[in-house]
Amino acid sequence: MPEQNRSIVKALVRRVEIGPDSVKVDLSQDRLAAVLRSEHVELPRNKVVDPSDRVLTLTAPVQLTRLGREMKLLVGDSSDNRAPDLSLLRIVAHAHDVQRRLSQNTTLTVHDIAREEHVTSDYLYILLRLRWLAPDITTAIINGRQPPQLNAKRLMRLTAQLPTDWSEQKALLGFR
Repeated sequence: MPEQNRSIVKALVRRVEIGPDSVKVDLSQDRLAAVLRSEHVELPRNKVVDPSDRVLTLTAPVQLTRLGREMKLLVGDSSDNRAPDLSLLRIVAHAHDVQRRLSQNTTLTVHDIAREEHVTSDYLYILLRLRWLAPDITTAIINGRQPPQLNAKRLMRLTAQLPTDWSEQKALLGFR
């Protein structure tokens, strides 16, 4: 099957242009129609482009972004079907849980919870700042719609700088 897919892509794609903020792919409309009708599509034997061939151009917005140590070309995804980042969900839920436990038992301290969970109290103090994320940021994380560069490690690192203003939080964390 992968070989058949490769053949179809080779038959359809006439040109790919990668720009600073978009990727454009020119497809042969006639060959695409043949593939959609499940007809046999012959691979072109030479690189000469038939000038009478109609072209369909697909354009996708992209952004070159550093993710950790590597650079990634992020393609805009309008489907919003990404799965939520479980590590992000875990730390946000943990922040809410710690806050709930502290408010329900006023004799309990952050140091008590830290001992109980075998973590440092400094970690919990940082974690508790996540409790004050803008509601739409928390909703985006729950729905998997956070910026691609936002992961649990980066969020925890930026928490010390987290402003109280929600629009400033969005800017700091990469939300548009």
